[in-house]
Amino acid sequence: MKKYWNVRKWDWIQPRLLQRQLTVLLFFSILISPFTSPVILFVIGVWTLVLYRNNWIQWSWPESFFLGMILISFVSWVFHPSWYYLSPTSLIPKIPTGLIPIALFGLYYLLSLWVRHLNLEWKEIEKLYLTFWLGGMYVAFIVIVQQIDWHVLTKSWLRFALDFYDEYRWQTVSVRSVGTAGNSNLTAALLICFSLMSIYAQSVYQKRWQKVFAYVMFVIFCIAIWCTGSRGAWAGVVIGLVVQVWMTGHRKWTLSFFFSLVALVLFFPELIPRSETVWYTIKDRFEIWTTAIEIFRENWLLGTLPLYFSEVFEAKAGFAVYHAHNIFLGVAAEYGIFGLTLFVAFILLTIRRARRWRKVAVQKEEKRLAGMLLSQVVALISHGMYDYPIMSPQVGVVFMIGAIIIHTQYEKRYLRNQVVPDNKETKESMESVSKRELDYRNVSTVFLSIRNYLKNL
Repeated sequence: MKKYWNVRKWDWIQPRLLQRQLTVLLFFSILISPFTSPVILFVIGVWTLVLYRNNWIQWSWPESFFLGMILISFVSWVFHPSWYYLSPTSLIPKIPTGLIPIALFGLYYLLSLWVRHLNLEWKEIEKLYLTFWLGGMYVAFIVIVQQIDWHVLTKSWLRFALDFYDEYRWQTVSVRSVGTAGNSNLTAALLICFSLMSIYAQSVYQKRWQKVFAYVMFVIFCIAIWCTGSRGAWAGVVIGLVVQVWMTGHRKWTLSFFFSLVALVLFFPELIPRSETVWYTIKDRFEIWTTAIEIFRENWLLGTLPLYFSEVFEAKAGFAVYHAHNIFLGVAAEYGIFGLTLFVAFILLTIRRARRWRKVAVQKEEKRLAGMLLSQVVALISHGMYDYPIMSPQVGVVFMIGAIIIHTQYEKRYLRNQVVPDNKETKESMESVSKRELDYRNVSTVFLSIRNYLKNL
């Protein structure tokens, strides 16, 4: 009994196990609603500060990007202070507009530290994403059910979930499904990622029935995308698939696949969702983009910050929108030229590091993992040419954590040279060096080892 009471109060907590459980919880919180993922992200941020309070400054990528955006948001608000007004009856009637982006990029920064200190192996990441992919069936199920007018559903337990998602929708009532994100375009962005995971799953699964199941899941996710009525989502799916094929190293297959899809749309334009309103939507988007460019010209240095953008836009255009409906115009208008430069550098470096990670990866499954993560990042950017999905918590977490994993795995596999060489000659040379069995009297052996070492830098 005395020994029992000498045990410290919190010794039963296993930080490593808790970190993994919180990471899984973060992924599943993305599926449920737009309110759950920010809560789990905040918990992870607080826990990161507690666990790594003596080591939470990191200047590598992508941490430098997040710190840069925090600095830009702070300086922008200091020089151009603005306020976002809440309900007059709330305890806090207004908040500084700079507080939201600072908090958001701060949480992404802490999430990056969290993933870095987890030090996950690629097999663990593969298992995490495949589990997340299976959970994506919940999102597809809700999207498809929202299109079914059946009295049996309104009397079942699904009524509570459907009523919740219908109450918290951020778009006008229409026949388009809003899914679990409260907006059809945001839900479509999530379904893009799940459809790309389906193609990845069939490439890593070994059994025939597993591959067939992955293809069936891909079809289901595509049907769910169709139910959202999002046109930009199809561009994201196509470009994401092209990136996955491209990352396999088959350049000819990539070009053939891309031009085949383009020809399919040209010869069968009725495949485009809501094709009757295409030109009206293009005209509407063009007006929004033109106004966003004007806002950028007037605030080119530091931008307007996200929440204040809608007020500036309404004063100029006479109608209100929350964002620029284009990811690059949105970043330029909200964070200025410095923010745009930093964001473009972040995207380009992510693409470069994903390609290098794939090249040094040994197993096919790891190469496919790098391709899948990059395809998600590029697909969401492609969807962002027509919308601005990564500003939402759910899609933003998927986008950022994919980029974070690419950077951390690149540093682990490429910069630290923790790779197993592909060719037998290099493998034997590195094994002999590690065992200190190299015959230094043989000049050719020394030259060979130096050449192979430099080749793998």
